[in-house]
Amino acid sequence: MYTGYLAPQSNRSDWTETILLEDTESGEVIDLTGCRVTLTVRDENRCARLTADSDAGTITFPDVGMFTWDFDHNTMRGLCAGAYQVGVRISRDERTVQLIIGSVNVMEGIDDQ
Repeated sequence: MYTGYLAPQSNRSDWTETILLEDTESGEVIDLTGCRVTLTVRDENRCARLTADSDAGTITFPDVGMFTWDFDHNTMRGLCAGAYQVGVRISRDERTVQLIIGSVNVMEGIDDQ
């Protein structure tokens, strides 16, 4: 599980993040076939502000062992500047693992055009 901070984001630009999962012992890429990945970004009041999941296609699998989320700039505009909690889980069959418990700082974009 990763705990910590994700790179800061602007609320005036797209936020695309790709995660590669590798076995810590062997270094081999983990096959994500049949997995469901979910993500929630919530504010200081624990209210979900952004969600994504592989069932809806808002999280995709661009290559073996990788998953990507992509929020466009119009979606990001809905976030006020500040710190947000981020959680990512992956599940297959009856097993669920918390991959990320972290934070992301969203900065106020400068361009209002």
